[in-house]
Amino acid sequence: MISINVTLFIQMANFFVFLFLMNFVLYRPIRRVVAERKRFISDKEKGIERLEKQARASLLEYNQKLQDARRTGAQKIQELKAAGYEQEKELLRRISDQTAANVQELRGTIQKDIAAARKELKQQVKAFSVDLAQKILGRKI
Repeated sequence: MISINVTLFIQMANFFVFLFLMNFVLYRPIRRVVAERKRFISDKEKGIERLEKQARASLLEYNQKLQDARRTGAQKIQELKAAGYEQEKELLRRISDQTAANVQELRGTIQKDIAAARKELKQQVKAFSVDLAQKILGRKI
């Protein structure tokens, strides 16, 4: 049977001293390291969440800017196409006007040449008819 004597109290005191020393030497440093690790992990998780949030915001901003750039690019392309089409129409109109003016000028020149050729031919016809009549008649007219 267990007898209660002084050794039991010494054992209890020894246990409490050992418990105090173990708490001071082992348990507190381990708890402190565990708490530091928890703080470190918590800080890193918060940093990761913050960076992920920034990455999502940056990605959204990038996508928005990309869509804006595509929209602006498509609009510029349409504007340039329209401007090119207008320039083409203007160039074709000027060429058409210039060609029409050239054709009119050539027609005028041709009409003048035809009139000059007719006048010359009339004069030559008179001379030829007189020569022909003289040859046929055998005398001067």
